[in-house]
Amino acid sequence: MINFFWASLFFFLVGALFYKKSKASYLLAFVGSVCALLVGIYALNHSNQLFRMSLTTHISITLGLDHLSALFMIIASIAWIALALFSVDYSVFYSKSNLSLGFNLALSGMMLILSARDGFSLLIGWEIMTIFAFIMMVTSGKHYDKAYRFLAFGELSTACLLIGFAILYQSTASITFDALTRGGSVILIFLSLGFIIKMDIVPFHGWMRGIYGEMPDNAAAILSGPVTLMGVYGLERIIPIMPINDSWNLVIIILGALSAFWGGLQAVAANKVRLLPAYSTIENNGMILTAIGFYALAQSITNPDLRYLAMFAQAASVIIALSHTFSKTLLFMSLGHAKEAYDVHTIDEARGVWSGVGKIPALGIVVSALSFSAFPPLIGYVGEWMILETLFQSYKFPNISTEFIAALSGVLTALAIGLIGFAMIKLIGYTALGYDHGRKSRIISNRFMNGSEAGMLLLVILCGVALPAVITLLGFPQLLTSLLDVPAPFVLASNQPIFGVISPTLITLVLITLLIIPVILFMSKQKNVRKVSSWNGGLPLKEEEYFTAQAYSQILEHILRNVYRTKEVRTKNRNGIEVEDIMLKPMNWLTRFVQKIGEGEALVLMNGIISVYVTYILLLFIIVFVIGMMVM
Repeated sequence: MINFFWASLFFFLVGALFYKKSKASYLLAFVGSVCALLVGIYALNHSNQLFRMSLTTHISITLGLDHLSALFMIIASIAWIALALFSVDYSVFYSKSNLSLGFNLALSGMMLILSARDGFSLLIGWEIMTIFAFIMMVTSGKHYDKAYRFLAFGELSTACLLIGFAILYQSTASITFDALTRGGSVILIFLSLGFIIKMDIVPFHGWMRGIYGEMPDNAAAILSGPVTLMGVYGLERIIPIMPINDSWNLVIIILGALSAFWGGLQAVAANKVRLLPAYSTIENNGMILTAIGFYALAQSITNPDLRYLAMFAQAASVIIALSHTFSKTLLFMSLGHAKEAYDVHTIDEARGVWSGVGKIPALGIVVSALSFSAFPPLIGYVGEWMILETLFQSYKFPNISTEFIAALSGVLTALAIGLIGFAMIKLIGYTALGYDHGRKSRIISNRFMNGSEAGMLLLVILCGVALPAVITLLGFPQLLTSLLDVPAPFVLASNQPIFGVISPTLITLVLITLLIIPVILFMSKQKNVRKVSSWNGGLPLKEEEYFTAQAYSQILEHILRNVYRTKEVRTKNRNGIEVEDIMLKPMNWLTRFVQKIGEGEALVLMNGIISVYVTYILLLFIIVFVIGMMVM
């Protein structure tokens, strides 16, 4: 296992060195990702220390793997493998950039995060991942100002983690994960905030709207999937071992539910190809955060009836994280394939992927979007059913305030799931299955693109169908049971005695049985099907007369105009409406405030007087020296 771990890092580093030969660089990233997958599979049942080097008496760099880190390494490395293969063909669009450099080193940073056993190692990996994800974003040489917002939030996340581990060191003289068991509530809050910010939870999503539509597609997939997964891993790592704080757990629950609702609401109104999935990320990560908070709250109460609920909520958080990583990776790859083939940016412009680009990217959009819409028996359906089942059991808590917050979170989460379903149907109907109007796509090499999309497509389906195997692999076999004539382990129960059950395997068998006859009839009559254009009084429809994606959601945008801040925009050729994310207003105000402070500081320091420069440098040196001596 140790050899494969170092081999993985080696291939990532060599891949970074070969960034000028982008195809070779991504192939090396693919090999490194396969090595990481093998490490994760082995470490599921074989915990091991990989490396240890003492820096001071109390601080060391320690790397190792246990079941939890192995589990998240498997989830992340599968997404890395798919994205590395996809990027081999995709690299033609950024062949003269440093995109593959950022890709490889961001992956190496995530490897360090997942294997870290102390705060110092975690922070090293965290910074590597953040900095090189930023490099991927600005590889086109444009929109630096918008990308710097991502970097600002990334450094805010690092600052919270740094403060948390600094307080831990002050109180325990250690920054190992084992020392977290002796940490206090302040440490818990700072560390949690560091991980929550990386998950793009509202209101820490302020960087997304301006840059998601501009960055390369593989960068968008990395940021939305594996990078936010690192935030989930951090919470899963610290929550079970740190001292209980019920008030903070309730804050996490309601913050996650609000984020899920807000992400779904904004996804409905999004009209850019990649902005809609970006807001879907906020919605999914909000549900994950709610599930983690519910798990922490349930396990803190000494009630045997809540022990099962705590385990079920924890399993729900991991299942949604797995579903989101796989489905979002597939969605961004498929949309990226279509977007580059058409060279467009909006949902309306990306119409007709099935006939204009190819059936594999179209199926990728359909399957991933249906997974996010909780369509059975896909893995997204399982995860969203589990979070609702978790929240619906709020009546089991002993006090009314907890019950109220949990029930309110259940309502917001249910609304979020409905809104995302609405948004994903729009995405499917206008991109994968929309009219292509005879448009020709660009001829691009797509062998690796199609292969990676097909692989992830099958995985999203199989993870739902083969749920018993997935639940067992995740370490929650106790949740599997039997019911009536359905034998164990094909039934997933949300509580014992039975509160709610699901069996995606059985659902699959029923769906196949029910669809056999309709499919046979359709295939036999397919030659007799006649397609006609939409009726328009006998006149051919002009391009601007087709029903648009914006029109699809316009009714909701009008009804909720006070929330969306809907306004009419008139141009020379047509009228339309625009909405805004009001949650971004505080961040925009803060951005302007910081810019003014920076400009004022620059005027003071950069005034052409050499003595000011020297004084500034000496002060910084003294501060760093004092801090270093305190740490020593």
